[in-house]
Amino acid sequence: MLAARKIREKLLLMASHVLEAATEDIVLESGIAKVAGTDREVPISALARAAYHQTHSFKGEIGPGLYDSADYDPAGTFSNACHVAMVTVDAETGRVALEKYVVVEDAGRIINPMIADGQVHGGVAQGIGNALFEEIIYDGHGNIQTATLADYMPPTAREIPPLELHHIETPTDATVTGAKGLGEGGAIGAPAAILNAINDALTPFGVSIDEVPATPQRIRAAIRRQ
Repeated sequence: MLAARKIREKLLLMASHVLEAATEDIVLESGIAKVAGTDREVPISALARAAYHQTHSFKGEIGPGLYDSADYDPAGTFSNACHVAMVTVDAETGRVALEKYVVVEDAGRIINPMIADGQVHGGVAQGIGNALFEEIIYDGHGNIQTATLADYMPPTAREIPPLELHHIETPTDATVTGAKGLGEGGAIGAPAAILNAINDALTPFGVSIDEVPATPQRIRAAIRRQ
């Protein structure tokens, strides 16, 4: 956005030369630059071509090319979300099945809805893996025993239920776009929601799981101890 603003200023200056008008009277819209309140206009594509091939006609006020760059490093933002997991637990096998998963996320202004949804979906999938499957196990000498996918179990599409996702957009004044951070939320909220759901299901047994992943072996062992 910051780079686009620079390009906009350059286009206004170029159009003011071509249309012989003040930059404050130039309006950019629908692919054209025009003098406000008149029919005098020039296609932005023509200005772009001139930026590369006719820079000499702008009296040294325009550098060649129509490109720019910008850097941006905000201090940081915090988004908010609510995760709800509905699970069933098989008391005999300890197996946990995710029946439904709902997320309501407020990450400020959503710039690209598809990417925003993908960030939440990916984060929740990672959180489900953290809650139910993925575990690094070491032996007594510090050697990793779960070093391959034969022993380390990430979730697959079969283990991830359809996610019901809702966005609330509360723009922040901490960034130039009004957007907040988004990617981490799914991975942070999912393990807590899932373990709380498991413990709710295990309430009749007086059992509470307080470590991840909540594997069938851990759940069965906790029920047997109780």
